[in-house]
Amino acid sequence: MNEPGDDTNGLRAAVRAALEADDLEPAVRALLELRFPAEGPGLSLDETGAALSMSPAMVAHIEFAALCAIAARGRSAASAAIQTASAAATSAGGSHAERKSA
Repeated sequence: MNEPGDDTNGLRAAVRAALEADDLEPAVRALLELRFPAEGPGLSLDETGAALSMSPAMVAHIEFAALCAIAARGRSAASAAIQTASAAATSAGGSHAERKSA
């Protein structure tokens, strides 16, 4: 099965990179700093909610949205690299619709 920390190290690195990018809303930044600190375990949903004066459910909701946005950033960077690499192959011929009408 999954070993503890296998996926969390990559997740923690992605979150830390997003925190360093300095383009997060203050509430999201505070939440992610508490949940994914640079070192050591993060706070629980309950602890984070208490620290930020919000319910654990709201903490989970904001965290989920933030993690989805961070993951989307990573996918779009990888997608751009793939599109750049395949651009030469697709630019030689027309689109499927263009080939079909020819």
